[in-house]
Amino acid sequence: MKGHRLLIILVCLALTGCGLHPMPTAAPTRIPTAAAVATVTAAPTAAPSATATATATPAATAALERPATEPMTLIDVDRLLGDIEGMSSIRPHAGWRNSATPGEAEGLDYVARRLSALPYLQGLGLGLERQEFAVYLATELRTARLRLTVDGQEMDLPVDAQRGPRDDLAAALRFDSDGQANDTRPDPVTAAGAPLIVHSAQEVDRLTPTEVRGKVVFLDEAAVDRIVRSNAAVATAQELLQKGPAGVVLVTQYSNQPGQAHGTFAGDLSAFCYVQGVPHLPILDLRLEDAPSGWDGLARAQAAQLTWDADVYSPGRSGNLIARIPGADPSKAIILGAHIDSPANPGAMDDASGCAVLLEVARVLDAAHAQPPVDLYLAWFGSEELGLYGSDYFAATHQELLDRTLAMLQVDCLSRPLEGVPATLSLVGWSYGRLGDAGLPWPDYLARQVQPLGIEATPSNLYGLESDNSALSGFDVPNANAIYMDEPAMDPIGGVHYAGHLHDPYDTIELAREQAPVLQQMAQLALTAALATGREQPALRTAGTPDRRAVLVASHTEAVHMTPAALTDLGMLLAWEGYDVDMVPYGQPLTPADLQGASLVVALPVCDYAAPGDPGQGEGWQPQEVDALAAYVAAGGLLVVTGSAHRLKYMNQVWDENEDWAAMNALSSRLGVTFQSGALPGAEAAVEGQSPLTAGVSSLELAPNNAVPFAAPGAQVLARVSGLPVVALLQPPGARGQVLVLADLGILGAASEPQHLPFWRNLARHAG
Repeated sequence: MKGHRLLIILVCLALTGCGLHPMPTAAPTRIPTAAAVATVTAAPTAAPSATATATATPAATAALERPATEPMTLIDVDRLLGDIEGMSSIRPHAGWRNSATPGEAEGLDYVARRLSALPYLQGLGLGLERQEFAVYLATELRTARLRLTVDGQEMDLPVDAQRGPRDDLAAALRFDSDGQANDTRPDPVTAAGAPLIVHSAQEVDRLTPTEVRGKVVFLDEAAVDRIVRSNAAVATAQELLQKGPAGVVLVTQYSNQPGQAHGTFAGDLSAFCYVQGVPHLPILDLRLEDAPSGWDGLARAQAAQLTWDADVYSPGRSGNLIARIPGADPSKAIILGAHIDSPANPGAMDDASGCAVLLEVARVLDAAHAQPPVDLYLAWFGSEELGLYGSDYFAATHQELLDRTLAMLQVDCLSRPLEGVPATLSLVGWSYGRLGDAGLPWPDYLARQVQPLGIEATPSNLYGLESDNSALSGFDVPNANAIYMDEPAMDPIGGVHYAGHLHDPYDTIELAREQAPVLQQMAQLALTAALATGREQPALRTAGTPDRRAVLVASHTEAVHMTPAALTDLGMLLAWEGYDVDMVPYGQPLTPADLQGASLVVALPVCDYAAPGDPGQGEGWQPQEVDALAAYVAAGGLLVVTGSAHRLKYMNQVWDENEDWAAMNALSSRLGVTFQSGALPGAEAAVEGQSPLTAGVSSLELAPNNAVPFAAPGAQVLARVSGLPVVALLQPPGARGQVLVLADLGILGAASEPQHLPFWRNLARHAG
C-alpha cells in the first residue's frame, strides 16, 4: 500500500460495507537458523518476558572497526534479483505469499534461511525474533485449476483464485469455496460447462440469462477493470453473475500503455468483491499469455472445468521476522523495513524487491566484515496488504526500541512505470506541517547522502498512510518509504498501482529485471541509511526532546487500528506538545510501573477479534489493572476512558460490532461512569458549556453511529449528540485527578483533515 493510494482503496472497502483462536494456517515456528544465531520466538501476545527479551538495550560492543572492504562496492544486483525470484516463486498459483497464509510464512522462512548463512554477522551476535499476531480476516487460496478440452484433448492452464474483501466478513465468504469461516478441511468446488467468450461490457448487456446459465464465462478483464471503468466495472460484474454462469474465468492481458487494462486488482479487491446478492461460484484469474494461441485458443475449447478451494479465517494468523545486527553503539538504532506478503500474486516488485534489499544489506555487511555504527534492525513485516498489521504490531511490542531509534526506512517498493510515465526514487514521509513545521529532515538527509552516488532521491510529504513506516509516525520516529514513482504523474491515470504494475498478475521477476538499475539504487540507499546515519547520528526528530509521558493502554485492544499505531495525528500532536508517547500492548497486563511519571493516560476500548458466532473469550480489565488506574487518578492523574460500539480502522471506518463494548465498565464503573447498550446516531457532536478542554472548539467529529451511551452522575458534560453526552469530565470522590469520558474513540482519530487538533492540544496542555 503506497501513500494516499491506500486511502483510496480503503474508501472503496468502506463502500462495500473479537478473540484469538487456533488457525489452520501454518503458524510461524522457531527459525531453523545456525546455532550461532540467537533466536527469540515471540508469543502471539506481547507477554512482558517476550517483549523484554526482544527489546532490551544490549550491552556495549567493541569500538567500531573500519571494514576490510568498502561495503557499497559489494552490492550485487544479480543476488538481489535472485532473491526476488526466490520469493516470488513461493506457492505459485496457490496463493503465492498472500497475507496471513502459509505462503507468507514460507516467505519469512526463506529470509531466515538466508540470514542463517552469514557467519560474520552470526559472530557479531545476529539475533532473530519471529512474531505471531492476529489479523481480522485472512483468505487462504489452496487450489485453483482450469482444465480445458480442445479437440478432444485435455489441458490444464495456470490460474489464480481471488482474495475477497479485507474487512467485510460476509462479503469475503463468497470467496470461500464452502462459504463457511474457519473451516480447516479442504473443500474443493468443481464447476464445469461449455465455454462462453465475452469480450466487453456491451456483450454482457446483450447476453440473456438463458445464454449464460450453466456456462463457464471467459471474461475480458477490461470489462470489469476498476481502474479503467471505475464504478461501471462493479455494475458489469453484478450483471454477469446475476445471469447464472457456472463459473467465471477473468482473463487479463499485459499492456504497458496508459489507458489500457492490465489486471490491476484482478486478484485482490476486484470488481467482484463489491457485488451483492449474487450466487456463490468459482471466479478464477487467467493471464491470456498463459493460454495457447490466446483468445483464438480459448474459443476452440469445447468444455471447461474449474476447481477451486479457498478458506476464509476470522481471525487469521500472520507474522513478522525481526533481525538485530549489533552495532558498536547499542544506545541508538536504525530500522530498515519491507513487507513479506503479496496481494495474491507473485509480488516481485511489491514487495519482494524491498525484502531482497534488506537481505542484500545484511549480506554486504557480512561480506565486508562491517559492523554497523549503531544497532541495525531489519524487519520483514506480515500482512501489510491487509492494513499494516505487521508494522502496527511491531511498533506496539518494541516501545523501548522506538525510543532509541534514529530513523526508520521502509523499502516498498520497485515499480515498472507505464510507457511515457516518469518515475523517481521517492522518499515519502509525513511531516509536522499541520502543527507548524513542514520539514522532512530524514528524507532530506538521505537524499543528500546518496547524491555523491549519482542517485537523485526526491523527498515527498504525504499526510496519510504510505506503508509500514507509517506505523511509527504516531511514536515520533522519523521515517520514510522508498518507492519508485512519480505521484503527480501517476495519480491522474489511476495511481501507482495501475501506473507501476503493482497488484496485478504481471508483477513478476521479468518486470523486476527490467528495473535492475533502480533496484541497485534502492539497495545503495538502504545501505546508506544503515551506515551513514549511524555514524553521524544527525538530529532528525522534529518535535524535540520530550519532557513528559502519555501512556495509551491497549492491554485489551487487539484491534491494532484502534491504537497509537493508527491514531497518527494524535500521536504527532502529543509529541509536538512535549510528550513521549508510550503504549502498553495487547496481551500485556497493565502494572503501576507502566504509569510511572505519566501526565496523561488513555484507556483504549476493549476490542478483540472474535470468530463468527463466538461471544468472545471474556476479554476485559483485571482487578489489579483497575486498581492501578484508580490509584493513578486518585494521585492526581488525568485518565481518558474511551468507548467504541464497533471495530474501527483507518480514517474512522466503522466495521463490525464490538461485542466487548461493555467490558470497559469493569474499569469505568469504579470511577463513576457506566457505559450502556446501543450506539448513538450521528457523526458530529455539539460542544456545550465552558471548559479549558473545549476552548476554541465548537463541534467534534465522530465515527458514524459509533458512540457508546454512558451515564456519569455529577460529571460536566462537554459535548452531546442527539441530546445525549458523548464527552464528559468528572473528578471521582476523594481523587485529586480527573476522568475524561469519550463515548467514541473516533474523537481521537481522524477521517481526513483532522478537525480535532485544537481539542487534542487542549487535552495535552490540560494534562501537562
